[in-house]
Order: sequence, then C-alpha cells, then structure tokens
Amino acid sequence: MRTGLGSGRIIGLSLLLLAAHLAACHEPGNTRSVLAKAAVDADALDFGEVPVGEWREKIVRLRNVGYVPFHALDALGLKGDPSYEIAFEGEGRVMPGSEKLVRVRFHPLAEGPIDETVHVTTDANSGREHTVRVSGQGVPSPIRIHPALLDFETLEVDSERTLRLTITNPGDLPLTVTVKGAAADSFLTDTITVPPLSTQQVETRYLPKDLGDMRAMVEVKPCATCTPTTAELAGRSVASAFVFDPEPVPFDLIPVHERTKSFTRARNITWRPVTIMGLSTNDRAFTPLNPLRALEVQPGEQVDVPLEFAARSSGPNLGMLTVGYESDKPRQSQVILDARGGRPTLAVAPLSLDFGELPVGGKVGRTIRLSNGGSNGNLYFRSVRGTGAAQHFSVDVPMRGTQPYPWMAGTAWPTLGAEDIPIAPGADGLDLTVYFEPKDEGPWQATLVLVSDDLFNPERTIVLTGRARATGPCVYELKPQPMLDFGNVEPGRGAVLGFYFRNPGRAECAVKDIHLSNDGGGAFFMPGGRLAGGVVEYDTAFSAMIAFRPKAPGEFQGELRMTVNNPAYPTVTLPIRGVSLASCLVAAPAYVDFGPIRYDCPAMPRRTLLSNQCATPITLGGVHMGTGTSNQFQQLTPLALPRTLAPGEGVEVEFSYARNVHGQHYTPYFVSADQDPAPLLVPLLAETNHEGLQLDRFIQGTDSQLDVLFVVSNTTTMDTYQARLKAALPGWVERARQQGVDLRLGVTSTGLGARSVCGGPAQGGEAGRLVPVNGSRARAISSTSATAAATVQANIDEVGLCHNLVQGLETMRQGLSSPLATSPDDPRTPLPNDGNLGFLRATARLAVVVVSDEDDHSGFDPESYVQFLQALKGTGMSHRTQLYALVPTDSRCTTAGGPGPRFSTVAQRTGGAVDSICTGDYGPFLDKLLQRAGQPQADFSLSATPNGTAEMSVRVQGTRLPDDQWTYDSARNAVIFDSAAVPTTGQTIEVRYRSACVTTPWTPAP
Repeated sequence: MRTGLGSGRIIGLSLLLLAAHLAACHEPGNTRSVLAKAAVDADALDFGEVPVGEWREKIVRLRNVGYVPFHALDALGLKGDPSYEIAFEGEGRVMPGSEKLVRVRFHPLAEGPIDETVHVTTDANSGREHTVRVSGQGVPSPIRIHPALLDFETLEVDSERTLRLTITNPGDLPLTVTVKGAAADSFLTDTITVPPLSTQQVETRYLPKDLGDMRAMVEVKPCATCTPTTAELAGRSVASAFVFDPEPVPFDLIPVHERTKSFTRARNITWRPVTIMGLSTNDRAFTPLNPLRALEVQPGEQVDVPLEFAARSSGPNLGMLTVGYESDKPRQSQVILDARGGRPTLAVAPLSLDFGELPVGGKVGRTIRLSNGGSNGNLYFRSVRGTGAAQHFSVDVPMRGTQPYPWMAGTAWPTLGAEDIPIAPGADGLDLTVYFEPKDEGPWQATLVLVSDDLFNPERTIVLTGRARATGPCVYELKPQPMLDFGNVEPGRGAVLGFYFRNPGRAECAVKDIHLSNDGGGAFFMPGGRLAGGVVEYDTAFSAMIAFRPKAPGEFQGELRMTVNNPAYPTVTLPIRGVSLASCLVAAPAYVDFGPIRYDCPAMPRRTLLSNQCATPITLGGVHMGTGTSNQFQQLTPLALPRTLAPGEGVEVEFSYARNVHGQHYTPYFVSADQDPAPLLVPLLAETNHEGLQLDRFIQGTDSQLDVLFVVSNTTTMDTYQARLKAALPGWVERARQQGVDLRLGVTSTGLGARSVCGGPAQGGEAGRLVPVNGSRARAISSTSATAAATVQANIDEVGLCHNLVQGLETMRQGLSSPLATSPDDPRTPLPNDGNLGFLRATARLAVVVVSDEDDHSGFDPESYVQFLQALKGTGMSHRTQLYALVPTDSRCTTAGGPGPRFSTVAQRTGGAVDSICTGDYGPFLDKLLQRAGQPQADFSLSATPNGTAEMSVRVQGTRLPDDQWTYDSARNAVIFDSAAVPTTGQTIEVRYRSACVTTPWTPAP
C-alpha cells in the first residue's frame, strides 16, 4: 500500500508541477519568450552602376530570431520591374537560429536609375512582412567596335567597296546595328543584330551615288533608349580615278604652223589599281606622245602624259584629253588642254561713259576699272590717249585703292604715258577717273584709248559722251570769311573745320576743281580728297572738311581754290591760316562733337575742360566764337575774364547746338591765354539731319509678271552649256504659261568689247544690248507668243562661241541702265535701233540669269553690282530684283574656270540662287524664278527704322488701312499685309512713320 500510495503521490506531484508550469506559461512576460520571430538583415540594397545586359546579385537573409519555428511564405518584387529577378528558396520551416536566403539579381534593361521593392512574408508571430528597398543604375554597355574609323578612302561614283567592322557584345542582350548621319544612304551593313555574348564581323559597304566627301556612323546599342557605341564611316566619291597636274595642261603661245610640247601627270587617287587603256583628244591639233596602253597604275601612283600642240589657226585654242581606263568597269577621265597660255588680257568696264548734261564750266567724273582677265602673269598698263572732242574731257591719275600712279613726266592730255603699271590676275585692278568738263555748249563725244601689253588686244576703246548747256553767271556765298582760321593747334595734334558754299542766285552754279592750291607744305588737307565738282542749284549748298595737322611747329598759310561758271570771276579762293606752337592751355576733349542729330531730336549740351598744364599760373584773357559756316552753336557757361588758372587748374565750358539748319556745321571756338601768340582752337562740329517724319512710297507690281534677262557667256567653251539652256527653255516657258506667269525674255552676252573673230553686227561685244542687235528677230520676247521658246533659242545661238573674256556683270549693268534701258537706240554705236527700251516693265519683277563656265572679269567690286540691282526698281523694292547664276561651283565637270566668288556673291546678296553649270537639266533651276514671281508682293521693306508703331500708318490708294490689316516685322524692318489686304497691281502704297532718334558717334579726321 505504501508503495502504491507513494507512487500516487509522485504522480500527483508531477501533475501539480506541470500544472504550475503551464500556469506560469500564461503569464505575459513568459508568453513573449516563446513566440515565433522573423527578421531580415537589410532594409535596402544598392547595386550601384551596372552596364545594360550584365548581372549583379545580392542576398537578403531571413532569420528566425525567436524560440519557436515559423514558415517562410513568399518573396516578390512589388513593382514587377523586369530588370530585377528575386529567387526564393521556397516555402519552408525556419527553425530558431536558422535563416533562409532571398537572392536579388539586377539585370538592367535600360540606362538610368531603376528602383524596386522586395516584399517578404512569413507566418511568424513577429515580423510577418518585410520590405527591402532595392536601387541600381543602368549604365552604357561596354560594347567594342574595331576600328573606330572605317575609311573607305576614294572611289569613283557608282562603284562600291566593302570593309569589315568587328563588334563585340559583352552582354546577354542582342545589339541592334544601324547607320546614321548625313550620308547614311551611301553606306550599308549586312548585319542588323549582334547576338548576346558574341563577337561578330560586320561587312559594311560604301556605294556613293553623288560626288564629294561623305560621313556617316554605325550605331550599336542594346536598347532603344541606350547610349549608342559608334564607329565613324568616311568615304570620298570622285567622278574619275585620275587628277591631273597641271590642270588645264598649259601650252606656249606659238605662231601658226609651229609646234610646242607640254605634259601633265595623271595620278590615281582611288583605293584600287586601275589600268589605262588608251588616250585620245577631241582636237587633232593636240597629240599624245605616249599612248600608255594597258598600263596598270597603283593607288597614289602617277604617270607622265606628254603631249604636243600644232597650231592650226591664230589665237587661243582649247582641247580635251580623254584617258580611257578600267577599274570596276570601263571609265574615262578628262583634262582641258589649254593653248591660251593664261596670257594677261586687258579687261575694261564699262566700255562707254555717258556723263549726261552739265552747264558749261561744270565738271563731273566717272570711274572705269582696268583689270587683268588672264590667269598667268601681270598685265602692264602703258598709256591713255583721247581722240575726237577730247578737249572737253580729261583723266585723273590711275589709282590702285588709295595708291596713285603719276603719269610719265613730259606727257600731257590728250596723250598720257605710264611707267608700265602692273595689274595682277584676279581681284587686282586700276581705277581711272574720267571727267567731262565742257568748255562750250553742245553735245560732245570723244574716244578714250587704253594701251597695255596685252598681246592680242593691246588697245581698248571707251566712248565718252556728254552734253553742255549755257547758263547764267554763278552768284555764290562762301563761308567762313575772310579766311578759314585754325588759331593754334598743339603740335602733334590735328583739327578739322570746314567751308560752306551756297548758291543764293537764280542761275545754277557749276563748281569744279575744288582743291587746296596751297597746302602749307602738307599742313592742310581735305579728308575727303579733292572734289571734282558738281552743279549747285538755286538756294542749295554743300560743305566739305578741311583738316590742319602740321608735321612741325610753326605758322602756316594755305589756300582753297575752286572754279565757278562766272566769266568775270571764274576763280574762287579762300585763304587758310594756322599756328602750331606749344601752349600751357589744353582743351579736353580737343574738339566738341555733337555728331549727326535729327532735326526734331534734342541735342544734349556738350562740354570741354580748359586747363593749365604748365607749372606756372596762366591767365585766360578772352574767349569768342570764330567765323565758321553757321551760328548754330552757343556758349552756355559764362566766364568772368580775365581769369587766372593755377597749375593743373581748369574750367569747364558748356555748349549747345540749335539743330534748326540742315547740313554739316563747323565753328571755331577760340580761347586766348597770356603769352600765347595765337588763341587755342576748340572745333565745334555737328550735323543736322531730317526731322524723322518718314514717308515711303511703293507701287505694287503686277503679280505673275516677270522680266528675265539671260546673260550667256559667248566664250569658245560654252557650246555644251548653251545647248543645255536651250533644251530647258520650251518646257520652262510652257510651265510659266500653265502657272499664269507672264514672261518677257531677253538675251545678251558676257562680251563687253568687240572681238574681230566673232563677226556679226556686234562682233561679240553686245555690251548689254539685247541680241540680235540689228533687230533681225524679236529681242524682247513675250511668253504669250507661240514661238517664244524658239525665238529665245535662236537668240542664244546668236550669242555665239567666239569671245575670250567674260564680263557678264558689267554687260548686265549696261543693259539695264541708261542709255540702253531708256532709249530705242544706243547713241554710242552706229547701229540703228539697238537700244533696250521696252524690255523692262516698271511693275514686273526682274530676274537676271547668268550662264557662264568661268567667273566674271568686270573688275569692279561685286558689291557695286549688288547695289545697282537693289536700287533698280526704286526705294524699298530691292527684293523685286535678283540675280541667278549657273556657274562653276564644284569639280563635277571640267569648266573653263574654277569656282569663283563674283557671280555667286551677287546672286546670294540679291536673294537669288546659285547652281552648278555642270547640272544636266537646267529646268528645275529656272523653275525657281517662277516660284518667286507667282504671287503678289505682301511685304515692303522700309528705308529707315521706325520709332515704334504708334505713329505709323499705312495707306493704299490714299485710304488708310485699319491696323488689323497689316503688321510691322521689326526683324525684317518691313510692313507685311494681311492676306486679304494685299494691294493689287498698280496700287500705290504709302507708309508714314517717325524714324528713331539715333545719334551715331562720329570722329573727325585728324
């Protein structure tokens, strides 16, 4: 029984202890100690920069930090970004102290920041959910392309070459391969994708269809927005494998029946060897001395090509050498054979000067340009002479820029000799001013003969015409009087004053030869140079500057002299005086310049400081306004005199300017100091301009009305290009009819002077006259005529192929200006009715079309022709006249001259267009003229800058338009009509506005 009782006690005790223990487990603190707890070892992962297509891996550890197990349920990315992969070992029991791994792999599919959030779930009592922020940066893949530059070198157009690129893809994304760039159409790859983790050879072909240097690039990238890895593609396409040196091939000038030899070198500039199959020329006067048959020429290799020229006629001769060769197929290279020798040729423009009408005793000058139309060596100008009524004309010394070339001592007009003045080819030239100074009334004509060492044309002639009318004796007013006094001007400095000439009488004043008859040993000069003269009408005036700048201290006397049409007192003189001695008195600034001021704009007062620059006191004894050209200036600062100035002391003097008289004004202000032999000069200078109330007038041209002047070169190499122009005309004229554009067409040549070998009524020297100059066919052709195109074609044939000098800009100017443009007959030629009256229509647009295989040799600066064309239709109408040029622009074909700036510059500056004369079809180029002429003008450029639009008004036919029917475009300085308000043909447009008050700083000549 004890034993049983004892056992029962033990069991009961155990149950009691267990119960107690269980009871203890339900206490709050003890309950927590046995809960399942989950934790992760990081709340953020940063992969940093990873190239697109590569992998990086990081681990998140899920740990059991409790005392009882739990189950890991899931791990996933909340955003689902495909650039991240999350690998979880699967659901499973995690024992206390154990861990489970969550693997996060980053595989960027694009460049830039890529974020994700990893979500981990468990069934633990604590830590059921965890989020881990994940970030990474996709960066460009390190793709390799070799070589970085794939240079296909030089090959002929319409041929091809294949080279290889090696592309290495380091990632597990496929790469796309594309060709980009300006010349992408000329390159092609055989691969568009490169597989992952591979290196591939990519064949790239260059197939040029156009000429010139070409650039493109291969772009390789693993995604559409990824930064591409590139390799540059380069190639050059040429018309043929050979270039020649020299080109053209020069030959000596030789007499008829003689022979001379020359040579050129043909160099293979392409990447592959070629085989010369033979040589030929288009003129039997030229003979290859070595046939060079079946000769292989390596890349970069050159071969000598000897030739012979046998003169079969006198004068220049051009031929063509053709080199036949094999490369990818049979091809040809050509080079010009030049038996002209590039010899210096005297070019003169213009070839006639009409001085208009002057009063007897007047004088007016015109300038001619002498230039060298050759290409090899200097031309030497030797002399000039006058025939006919030469006593009424004269010439100045030749000038190269500002450099004069005196005539040979002992010669006098009408025959003047020169010391062989050189003129280089190209832009060099001499300017020769010719004067008309009639001594008696009536029409006068003379011929000016220019002599040079030009082998073929040693003399060029210029016709001089002018008319003189009788007039009454001139009555004049000349200021200042009794002399022009400069006072004292500090040595080393200069000063400017001026004189004023006015005609208060009823008879016109013919004033000429305005110059310094005594310049005081060079101390006095006219900054603008001597004046030839002009006509001063009743109650009009002119002013000019005279400067004083002595080379050494002293006292100087000079004289201004001019001639007027007053038989009793024909010579007018004005004494000039000046002193240049050291003085303690100094003016700063040394002159007071108000500059150009508008009549209605305020003139701000201006000051100068009079100071003592010596070490001892000086005394100002007096100040006064000297005699000048007007009384427009006033001293505003009163000075109590005498006044002693201590060393360094100064006093400011302020002046005003009345600005109520138009023109330039010069007044001396004199300041006297003790011991100075002459008062100090402070020049007061100003100019009053128009008050700014501007009125611009325009006449609306006829829409779809266009005058076209074809200026066609008549040199010996133009046959191909004249044929292309003729071929384009029928279709172009028909398109003009279909578009409703009314054309008036005329043709002239680039020949300015006659050439005996040309024959015909003008001997190739139309000088701007429309062809045919004898009127044997219509010269101004309307497109309404059924035979318009055929007539223009026949007139182009009339131009011929005989001349040796292109002076198209000058022939254009001659043809469009007086007397040709305004008269039915050219008074300078014996041919009747050879004027161009009736070609230009006042309301029509004008297009000048130049067709020439070399540049212009007119000599004058192209800007002078630009300004001529811009002014031709009147103020504000410059955009109604353009020049278009079909001239050499590149090397796509061989022309008589290379690309030159003169024709192209004028075309571009007038808003026209330029294209290569080598273009096969001229029709598209001519169509540009129709596009410009097909609409009425809606924009009108203003002659001055408006001071805003508040005072601007626009009237059409006198009726003011509402402001909503026009706008002012400040960028173009133009009034632009609304489409519904564009003026109709013949209507007058008036734009009134106040121009801006603008003061332009001006510094007088020293």
